[in-house]
Amino acid sequence: MLKVMDIFKCLPAAQKKEGANCGVCGFSTCMMFATKLQKKEVDIEKCPHASCELKEKIKEANRVQQLEITFDGLKIGGETVMFRHEKTFINPCPFFVKLDRLGEDFERVKALEIEYIGNKYKIDGIYLENPTDEERKIVAEAGFVLMSASDMTLFNLVSEGAISEMVKKLTFIREKAILECDINYSAPVLVHLKEQEPFALCAKGSAAICKYASVLLFDYPRDSSWEAVFSALIALRLNIYTDPEKPLQVESKVYEFNSPDERALVFLTTNFALTYFAVANELSSLKAGSYLVVTPSEGMSVLTAWSAEKITAEIASRVVSSSHILDKIKNKRLVIPGLLGDLKDDLQASLSDWEIIVGTSEAYKIPDLVKNLTT
Repeated sequence: MLKVMDIFKCLPAAQKKEGANCGVCGFSTCMMFATKLQKKEVDIEKCPHASCELKEKIKEANRVQQLEITFDGLKIGGETVMFRHEKTFINPCPFFVKLDRLGEDFERVKALEIEYIGNKYKIDGIYLENPTDEERKIVAEAGFVLMSASDMTLFNLVSEGAISEMVKKLTFIREKAILECDINYSAPVLVHLKEQEPFALCAKGSAAICKYASVLLFDYPRDSSWEAVFSALIALRLNIYTDPEKPLQVESKVYEFNSPDERALVFLTTNFALTYFAVANELSSLKAGSYLVVTPSEGMSVLTAWSAEKITAEIASRVVSSSHILDKIKNKRLVIPGLLGDLKDDLQASLSDWEIIVGTSEAYKIPDLVKNLTT
C-alpha cells in the first residue's frame, strides 16, 4: 500500500521545487493533498505538478485489491486494508447455512433471531446445491439470499482444517490481494465450516471472521446450542466491522422506561451504545418507571468521556435543564454514574433544585440501588 510519505516525496514541497504548496489542488499544502490522495479522496490530476512517476504509482496503488460482488443486494468482499485501524473493514462477512432441501431445518433457520445492542439479526443466506425454481422463490420470500454450487466459482475457497492452518491460508490470500494486488487472489474468500462441536465451531468461526473470511458457509448445525454459537459470532462480527473512527452511539435525549410518573428517578449516562443498552436493560426490568438522560459524548464510555471532558457538570446540567420532559417531576433526584462522583458538587451547584445521587459503577447493580432509594 502506498503511504502518505511515499506520495509526499514526489510532490514539489518535498522536492523544494516550483509549485510547492501552491494550493491549485484545493488544499493549502502538499502534505494535505498527499494525505487525501492516499485515502483516495481526491484525483491525482488535481495537481498540475504531479510527475509521470507519481501518476504511475497512484495508478498501481489504485488497482483493485479484492473484488466486490453482490448477491441480491448483499455486498461481499471489496476490502482494501489488512488491519481495521488502517481505515476500516467494509462489508461484514455474511453467514450462509447449507441445507440439503427446504423443510424443518429451513424453518429452524428462519426462526433464529439474535438481538444485540437494540437491533435484531438473522442468518444472511441459504446454500442449496441445485435449487429448483420453487425453492428459489421460497428462500427469497423468507428474506434470505440464496447461494448455489454454480456460485462457488466467484470465490477463493478455503476449507476449515486446523485453526492455525486455516488462518495461515486466509492471511496469505489477503496479503496477496491487498499488498500485492495479485489478480489471482482478488476474489472474495469463502470458508466452509463443517464443524459440529459447538465450542470448536465458535472458535473456528471467530478466527475466520477476524482473519479474513469474506463469507462463512456453515453445514446445518445439529447441536442444540447452535443459537448461542451464532449469537456469539454475530456479536463478534458487528464489533470487527465497526468503523473505528465512528463509535457506536445512540441519540442524545431523555428516554422513558415503564411509564414514569412525577416520582420517577432520573438516571444519567453517555451516548456510547454499549453503555446505554447496559443501563437501559436494567431500567426496563424494574417495576417502577424511570428516565434516562443521555448526554452528547461522541460515543464515548463514561470514564473515557470524563477523561476527555466530553461529559462535565456544565454539559450534564445543560442537558437536564433543557429537557421539558423532566419539568413534571416533583421528586427531583438525579442518579449519576459512580465513575462521575467527582462531578457531584459541581452538578449540585448547577442544578440546585435537584438532589444529586452518586450511583453505581456497574449497570447490574442498579436494581439494588433503586431498592435502597425507594424504601
